[in-house]
Amino acid sequence: LEHMLFLGTKKFPVEDAYSGYLAEHGGYDNAYTDQEETNFHFKVEYSALDGALDRFSQFFIAPLFTPASTGREMNAVDSEHRKNVDNDPRRLFQLSKTIANPKSAYHKFSTGNIETLNVSGVRDRLLEFHEEHYSANQMQLVVLGRHNLDDLESMVAKYFCLIPNKNAKGPHFVNLPYPSGFAGKRVWVGSVR
Repeated sequence: LEHMLFLGTKKFPVEDAYSGYLAEHGGYDNAYTDQEETNFHFKVEYSALDGALDRFSQFFIAPLFTPASTGREMNAVDSEHRKNVDNDPRRLFQLSKTIANPKSAYHKFSTGNIETLNVSGVRDRLLEFHEEHYSANQMQLVVLGRHNLDDLESMVAKYFCLIPNKNAKGPHFVNLPYPSGFAGKRVWVGSVR
């Protein structure tokens, strides 16, 4: 989902509006999702920070998730997955998930591929997930820049106060990934390299 946010918003509908703006102003961006959080980060020249924050804040206010970009992103996720199939650390991570308690959320496939993503209504599911989980009360923002603190605070307030607070609750995991009887099991893994 996080990379879908880079592909257009209601205010900035051109797919490359954010990344293009950063590149035009000596910057870059990236994002990743790990087990407990999604992290977005960018760097841009001093004079372009206000515009970058305007574009960035829209990810959390009004993303588009167009059908065309959804399909392309599914293929990009599949390509990244295939690239990592022979990566031993990734294989070990997925093995730890595969042998975990099947009732645990940890047991699920961690990245996705075209088979797991190509399901009916995937775009609607993305929109529902964004609506349910992307809430101001679940987010933290850090802005570092040469501007004085009052100016930084003003920029942040101007754009990020528009992110709705839905009072979303964080996930609550009932089933442990490795129940007490799991201890003492040994798994042998051969390297593919």
